[in-house]
Amino acid sequence: MLKSPYDWDDIRVFLAVYEMKSFSAAARELGLSQPTVGRRIKSLEGGLKSRLFERLSEGLCPTEAGVMLASKAFPMAEAAETLNRQSTLLAADSVGTVRISMNEQAGMLISEHVHQIRRALPGIELELITTHVEASLSRREADLVIRFCKPKQGNLFTQKLTEMPFAVFGAKGCDIEPLSPKGDLKVWLEQKYLPWIGWDEEHSYQPDATWMRSTLKMVTPVIRISNALMMQTIIRDDLGIGLLPSAAGDHDPQLIRLTPDIPGLVSNLHLIVHGDLRFVPAIRSVMNELISIFRTKAVAC
Repeated sequence: MLKSPYDWDDIRVFLAVYEMKSFSAAARELGLSQPTVGRRIKSLEGGLKSRLFERLSEGLCPTEAGVMLASKAFPMAEAAETLNRQSTLLAADSVGTVRISMNEQAGMLISEHVHQIRRALPGIELELITTHVEASLSRREADLVIRFCKPKQGNLFTQKLTEMPFAVFGAKGCDIEPLSPKGDLKVWLEQKYLPWIGWDEEHSYQPDATWMRSTLKMVTPVIRISNALMMQTIIRDDLGIGLLPSAAGDHDPQLIRLTPDIPGLVSNLHLIVHGDLRFVPAIRSVMNELISIFRTKAVAC
């Protein structure tokens, strides 16, 4: 058998550098040191007798040899990941660890009902990952993802869990008068000097951020934030008012609802799983339990 001029660990490092265009970013992604990444690339270049990257002002740029290697290596990586996912199907029972990735607001809702899942599925260990960065299901960064946005990746199964309306909330005891039952929402929203909390530019795709831009065109937020927990904390500290999913705001005893649900401002919460893992017993059991929690209105949405 001919000996390969490289090993799979070198290829894995190469693909990370190719995607990140940086040794340091690839090192962070892989949990390695930057010198180790550099040595891996040098080893691979030595085996192939070709330079794989050129260093430019905007970052690392693959050479012709690098582009050719990537075209062969990416399908190999995908095949390896598929094999890894499908090997999980050998598990016959609802046991093991199931990792669930979700954003902060979904995390607050789910955490209140973890005891139900644990009671129903005592053989399963849950790993809850709260982040606003979408986990890659194809790379097994998580087994399940709960998100407000539908995924753009392929071979993913999506189950809508619920619709989540939004309302305006402030700190309990704040000096802002809530909209009266017979009040005009449009007039209330157009009050001057309301201290709105908004999203930063990087997160302007959020449904509530889009609504603010289209509805409150003259408003400049007093504070801009980058994650949902920070939004809720700042409102709780009476530093401003903001839009929250009604379920999250109504469950917080330190907040007061200032408006009814905003007409037309609704976000769908989705449960997402890779197609290869959809029928793995442990993952399927957790999926069914999550779906049951929302369908029985255990989560007030």
